[in-house]
Amino acid sequence: MHPFPELELDDERAALVQELFDLNSQVHDRAVGLVGPMPVPPDLTMQQVRVLGHVVKEPGIAGHELGERLGVSAPTASGLVERLVEKGLIVRSDDPDDRRVRRLHPTDTGRDVIRQMDSMFGRALGVVIQLLSLDDLDLLRRGSRAMLDALERAGQLADASSAP
Repeated sequence: MHPFPELELDDERAALVQELFDLNSQVHDRAVGLVGPMPVPPDLTMQQVRVLGHVVKEPGIAGHELGERLGVSAPTASGLVERLVEKGLIVRSDDPDDRRVRRLHPTDTGRDVIRQMDSMFGRALGVVIQLLSLDDLDLLRRGSRAMLDALERAGQLADASSAP
């Protein structure tokens, strides 16, 4: 059984997808063994990291929507947002359609924090980069480019399907 049973993949594609997931799990486990688990910035609480993650994932999310996603009260969400604004990780902006609503957006620094936390690949690559041949590095680059291109196409399809 491959990881996406809802997709009707042909046998060859399903086998390749399963192997990719298996290899990715092995890479993850070995990388954690070498570089350790995801680092949490020392000046952020886990709740602040969750807030920042939601804002990075959904730029423009409203404060009340964020509170609902986190399952916290509006004052609690507001306090978390305020601390992240003070740290320069997110900014608030007025909603052009409703002046009572404040939209939240990550700053470049906020995006960088999430990338650094999320970048086990980057940390592991730093450990093994001297062990990879130029051909292997080029193969990783080409694979990453193919994934990025597919993600961009998927985003365009999602945007097109949600357009009125």
